[in-house]
Amino acid sequence: MRLTPTQKQRLDQAAELKGLSTSQWALTHLLDAAERDIHESRIIRLDDENWDAFIRALDEPMPRQMKELLESEPIWA
Repeated sequence: MRLTPTQKQRLDQAAELKGLSTSQWALTHLLDAAERDIHESRIIRLDDENWDAFIRALDEPMPRQMKELLESEPIWA
């Protein structure tokens, strides 16, 4: 990864404050950011109106076609 001298200096300074090498500091922070991004991608956010619609859909009986699909033998079995 190419950094400007200023960027490199900032990373070196942050790593030194934590008693880590710049590589260790960067890896730790990159992994933390990756975990946050992965976690965020799994969260569904709904406004009140859409939440209510979602709950109604869960509470309603399953459509006949859905029941048939779930009861059918999968093509890969």
